[in-house]
Amino acid sequence: MQLNRAITYNSRLSNDRVNKIIVWLTLIGLVTASLSFSVFEVVAVFNEPKVVALHLISGLIAILWAWQAAIGRVQAPSLNDSKTSWDLAGWVGRDPARWALICVAIWVFAQIASTILSPLPIISFFGGDEARSGYNLYDSLSLTVLLVSVALRFRSRESLDLLIYTLVITGATAAAYGIAQHFGWDPLGGNAGRTRVISSFGNTLNFGGYMVMSIPATLALAYKRPSNWWIWIAMVAVALTLQLTGLWFSGGRGPFVSAFASIATFFLICVAVLPIKKVALALMILIFCSVAAVGIAAIPSEQGDVGLQRIKSLGTQFSTNSSSTDIEGGLDGRFNIWGSSLKIVTGWDLPIKEPAANRLLRPVFGLGPDMYVYSFPLVGKPQSGLALVDHTHNYTLQILMEQGFAGLTAFVGLSTLIVIMSVRLTLMFRSRGAGLDPLAILLLALAPATIGKLVEMQSGVARVSDLAMNMALFGGVIALYEIAGRTLASDSEPQPRTRARSVYALTAPSQTLVGANLLAAIVVTVALISIFISWDMRRLTASHALAIGYDSPSQEERALLWANVQSRAPERESFTFTLFEEYDEAARQQHELGNKDEALRLMLFGRDMLLEYEQRDPLELDTQTGLLKTASTLIAWGHNEYAQELADRAIRMAEANPAYPTILGTSATALTSVGLHELAIEYADMAIATEQTTQPWSKAWYAKGRALIELNRDDEAIAVLTTATEKQPGAEGALLSHQLLAILYLQRGDTEAYERHLELSNGEITITE
Repeated sequence: MQLNRAITYNSRLSNDRVNKIIVWLTLIGLVTASLSFSVFEVVAVFNEPKVVALHLISGLIAILWAWQAAIGRVQAPSLNDSKTSWDLAGWVGRDPARWALICVAIWVFAQIASTILSPLPIISFFGGDEARSGYNLYDSLSLTVLLVSVALRFRSRESLDLLIYTLVITGATAAAYGIAQHFGWDPLGGNAGRTRVISSFGNTLNFGGYMVMSIPATLALAYKRPSNWWIWIAMVAVALTLQLTGLWFSGGRGPFVSAFASIATFFLICVAVLPIKKVALALMILIFCSVAAVGIAAIPSEQGDVGLQRIKSLGTQFSTNSSSTDIEGGLDGRFNIWGSSLKIVTGWDLPIKEPAANRLLRPVFGLGPDMYVYSFPLVGKPQSGLALVDHTHNYTLQILMEQGFAGLTAFVGLSTLIVIMSVRLTLMFRSRGAGLDPLAILLLALAPATIGKLVEMQSGVARVSDLAMNMALFGGVIALYEIAGRTLASDSEPQPRTRARSVYALTAPSQTLVGANLLAAIVVTVALISIFISWDMRRLTASHALAIGYDSPSQEERALLWANVQSRAPERESFTFTLFEEYDEAARQQHELGNKDEALRLMLFGRDMLLEYEQRDPLELDTQTGLLKTASTLIAWGHNEYAQELADRAIRMAEANPAYPTILGTSATALTSVGLHELAIEYADMAIATEQTTQPWSKAWYAKGRALIELNRDDEAIAVLTTATEKQPGAEGALLSHQLLAILYLQRGDTEAYERHLELSNGEITITE
């Protein structure tokens, strides 16, 4: 008996230690997600330290959890029993906190299923572009670990206090850094003097979104009662002033509105649970700090008062007189994206062939993580530029696109339950009349921050930098609800509680569960360590090598460096495509010098790099553009064996990107160069048809005119080519059209027209299409 008690005691002690480690790892993860970046350009990608730290810390938590569960199963008293029962339905009951965890589990399942069904599973798992953090499965599971860690391991007032302090301190630190950037000081990241500051987040929207969470949490700390109260209030006021100023300098209209929503929620809860004098205290602090923030914002700077300019522009967001379909900033641009995105739901199309079963399941599980960027060009409105749309600018809509109705249902269910728990906690504290209860202060810190961030996510572009704390706050509300439930139960008279066994209870042999838990712990440990070393560490070391050698004075050393880092991380498109462009330029220079063999070698070497990358991601636009350009150049150099490749690539690019007239025009030019004139005219006409809502496309007019010449329709060709020269004088398409017109008029014996167009064809390119 004493031995069993000792084992039980030691087991609890070790569990407590592991739980404390998990708590501190979670807090460290939240700090690094918000504040870490490429300080002094230690790595080549600004936000890479955030993502690597997130993967590392979430992986460590998952490993600790797996072994904690396995060892706990071995030491469980039920091990002596032949059977172990688990009653999920009985455990969940009507508890919204536990239903929220069920929603999290369904959400994870939807993401995993969506990745498996993705047309490019490797991209959906690891992500296609490091700038699109937070949506591939690797990032999503890491963020979910933080959510569940807070929900299950922050089950005390002390641990939730630590979470709030982390949010407030990181928010104030990031805000101070952003303010310094506004006034021209940033030796750490080189982002001084930006019109809209990014702080340590890499994007103004993410920085503003973080302020939305930190402002109400900081205001809630005013209700703490330490011994040195005035010093405490002064510290709270300084932090809040910094955060309000940082929000102002971020210039994000969405965060402005969301901050108002979070502050309004804060005071609604205050009015519900606190005496009016206590409400007035928070209001006075907010007014004082707002005035102080205005004073800081009024200090003259080269950037002017960007916050005031953005506030004034709020009223213009709901009306536009423009006929352009180009995606611009503000609400009008978001309406453009949302309207086009909703068309995806009617077909779930992707520019790649896939099995019928996958297409059948698309509505349930979506396009796949990180796949939206490839589907949008099929449904988007015509665009003048080539700015890719990789996010819907609405988190809920993004989940629908990439995770289908299964993911949407789980996220909406989780969000709804978070709001329900916040309301029920407010009513609970109001009915108790406890006033400044420590749990009520936690509610004031967590609920408004979470609800404000939910509002901000409906027009923002959440990334790992702000999503990490966002998920932690979700978990914080769940943990607070469970703590409050326990506290109320202990305050009331104990009631005998017997829970009836539900019909859905599961039973399994105890020894089998022990073996399964041990096997799972081993698999999780090996898998996570292997992935982190083979993916994160490999890419991080390559990025570091590039960062420290980027400014090497020797061109040869720089070339060797680029080749080295690209070979170490060939899946990084930014590395591979940049190196390809260097080879492409060098090849063209060698060809101009008459070194044709060397030019061909360099061109084919760059092409081989892109072909290798294409094996991983056949839809990436820069890669496809580079391969199209390479094939076109090789044909121009006399290597006609690439003609079919050029035709195939031109057709695929045009079919995959109908929203980009510049690609349609390029494809049309390529197709007419290999004899597919009718198809070239078709694509050129598609580009020309968008001119009313985009811009003139002399490139498309040129391609059409050239195709008409090849079809012996010279009169039509002259009219079309003349239009090309008038649409965009100075564009490459216009100059090429002058060349063809000169040839046509020379054939007709019109010397004057020939000389005029020949002279104009030698002009400089002044317009980039």
